[in-house]
Amino acid sequence: MKKFHKVMVAAFILMFLIAACAPTTADEPVVEETEVVAADTGEETTEEEVVAEPEYILIGNLQDETGGMAVLSTPLTYAATMKIEEINAAGGINGRLLKLVTYDTRSDVTEAINAYTRMVEQDGVQIVLGPPISNIGIAVAPVAEELQVPIVGLFMVESAFKQESGDPWTYMFLGQNSDVTQGSIMGQYSFDQLGVRRSALLYNNQNSYSAGIGLAYKAQLEANGAEVVIEETYAWGDQDFRAQLTKIIAEDPDSIFFPGYPAEIPLILAQAYELGYEGLMLSDNSVPPTGLSPNTDPEANKNCYYPYGINPEDPELQAWAAEYEEKFGIAPLAQSFSGADAFGLIVTALEACGDDITAECLTAELNNIQGYEGFQGTFDMAWDHQPSSLPMAMMKVVDGAQVFDMWYLATGAVE
Repeated sequence: MKKFHKVMVAAFILMFLIAACAPTTADEPVVEETEVVAADTGEETTEEEVVAEPEYILIGNLQDETGGMAVLSTPLTYAATMKIEEINAAGGINGRLLKLVTYDTRSDVTEAINAYTRMVEQDGVQIVLGPPISNIGIAVAPVAEELQVPIVGLFMVESAFKQESGDPWTYMFLGQNSDVTQGSIMGQYSFDQLGVRRSALLYNNQNSYSAGIGLAYKAQLEANGAEVVIEETYAWGDQDFRAQLTKIIAEDPDSIFFPGYPAEIPLILAQAYELGYEGLMLSDNSVPPTGLSPNTDPEANKNCYYPYGINPEDPELQAWAAEYEEKFGIAPLAQSFSGADAFGLIVTALEACGDDITAECLTAELNNIQGYEGFQGTFDMAWDHQPSSLPMAMMKVVDGAQVFDMWYLATGAVE
């Protein structure tokens, strides 16, 4: 009997290895397996005594695993994996273990829609961890309204979780501050703390994230009586911003606000420095880890300020960050922490629903979340499906190092 059992175990291991080596496609979900170990009773196991498959709670994971924005999506998968291992090791939720069902969107909206549809209709997930990419969130939102399974993600652009009417999409929830909130906070901080009165604005008018932050920043400055003296734009793929910067510098602003992505931010910093600009350089939470100027002269970055979701100097984050780095071999990004918070909101809803794990109950509980303590602060879910009164860490570059300054809201500093 023991021989038969060994043969079965060997066959299972071979099947697992073959499956693990198979390529990942959008049509083939990556299911994060949780090892289930039968208790050692000292008794022989017979072919009739097959270990029963535990009853899993399936959680969809819609991420750009291999596309151009994988650098932002992969941290969410890693964060969810760590959370699941921790929860399952403690016995799961109401005795049920969690399992992640991951699909790769490849940054393609059609792939994302197909993946969301499949994980709902075929895999049977009741809730989904969504992407950090806003265009994916915007594309999936109407489909979620039809299929009625909630998504908690980091898609910052408001149209990913709000309809044109201003009402929220029923099943879309945000796990961090929106682009509008981030721009408003940066506008207030630069006015109050940096003395900005005449700013320039440079943003990608083909990127709703960049435009959303930039226009919110402008509105906040103007509400305080300051002004944006010149407004310039660029397009996807641009690498030379000298023409726009030359026009900006001619207006002699005391700051340049340039929200964008890591591909553009260091180039703008370097080129403004080359053109002799010495004023404040203000950007967004895309600055770390690659957004600083590659110029070897640290002076190119000395006046750079930006908002961030976490205070990386917080000692309470260090233990989790060390565990993350040991497990995955890379240091966590802000998306790792905010992704853990988004997954924490999912877990909070699952626990509240108890034995009633349905999309209807989970949606209602996400709407009810108040006082969830995450890495980014305390989450109270607002009526429009974004956290209310969640501050941002204001960061500055000092001697090449990125240093925490203070916590800030659009209403001012957090004491």
